[in-house]
Amino acid sequence: MESAKKTPLYERHAAQGAVFGETGGFFLPKSYGDPEGEAKAARESVGVIDISSRGKLMLSGADHIKFLQGMLTNDVKEKSPGTGSYAAILTPKGKMISDMRVFKNEDSVYMDTEPGTSGNIAELLHKFRLSYKAEVLDVTEDYCVFHVCGPGCGELIEKRLGVDVKQMKEYDHRACGEATVMKLNRTGETGFDVLFENRGAKKIWELLLENPPVPGLCGQEALETLRIEAGIPVYGKDMDISTIPIEAGIWDALDFEKGCYVGQEVIARIKWRGRVNWHLAYFEAQQDGSALPGDTLWVKEKKVGRITSSTYSPTLGKNISIGYIRREFRDFQGEISVGREHLTDKTTNIVKTTEKPFYSRFE
Repeated sequence: MESAKKTPLYERHAAQGAVFGETGGFFLPKSYGDPEGEAKAARESVGVIDISSRGKLMLSGADHIKFLQGMLTNDVKEKSPGTGSYAAILTPKGKMISDMRVFKNEDSVYMDTEPGTSGNIAELLHKFRLSYKAEVLDVTEDYCVFHVCGPGCGELIEKRLGVDVKQMKEYDHRACGEATVMKLNRTGETGFDVLFENRGAKKIWELLLENPPVPGLCGQEALETLRIEAGIPVYGKDMDISTIPIEAGIWDALDFEKGCYVGQEVIARIKWRGRVNWHLAYFEAQQDGSALPGDTLWVKEKKVGRITSSTYSPTLGKNISIGYIRREFRDFQGEISVGREHLTDKTTNIVKTTEKPFYSRFE
């Protein structure tokens, strides 16, 4: 905590009653005193979340597109400026080193990564850059980011920032004065990231949240609840270096027509001739039970899976979880017990739901 950095908006958050916690090396609001109420506000009207701890990389240079085309699981070359995609970087064995959102500009590419990961990703890209004329800059500490989501987010963005977002598709991005607006799904609601340099932070805050004041500030706890309700896996919790992207069901991060990239042969072989042993799944607790990250899933005395993320859902009024289940139990409709190291430690029962997330209204 002592080594964490304050963002340029720390004092503004504090004035709103923020309770701070460390996220990816930065102090950000965990909540403003009512995380469940904050999550409900995002579902019902508008939520504004400071996600400035997210990793931010900028790539440029004569060969930066060619370089990324051989590193990322998704296509970059054929994308038009102003668009983007979800992607990952893999090991030669097809395991995930990281995932990222990729946004193509006229002469550069911006990459959004999980908090605390940008340094390692930049180091990896430098290592494999070799003779490519590509520059990799970690600009995480130079920019702030808000995520604005909910039924009223488009109207708020249009009125306050002057950007017409009606025709924007996911990963489309547009510059507007001192900020860039990017359409992204982080909560299951229609949402937009607003990226801006530190020097313009207070101005963007005033534009978005003041004159007149806008209720709906949400902290990291509300964001986590919204994410799990939407069934969105994140690297570091639901995915790691042992995960194959197909296990996590992140098909939108994979392009099977683009050609070679690191790990491509493994992914193609699984797609066309193989299968994976684990599948991402969604679980809800029966009655008042709950499951915690790290808990083991059992069918009778057989281990069949594990929990990776969990929360109480104010939207659904129950405890829900994300996790993995073995291939042969993917369509199992009976009761699944949850516990720790041994079956005798089981604490409650959960029911495996469908592969679809609990909540999704993104469009």
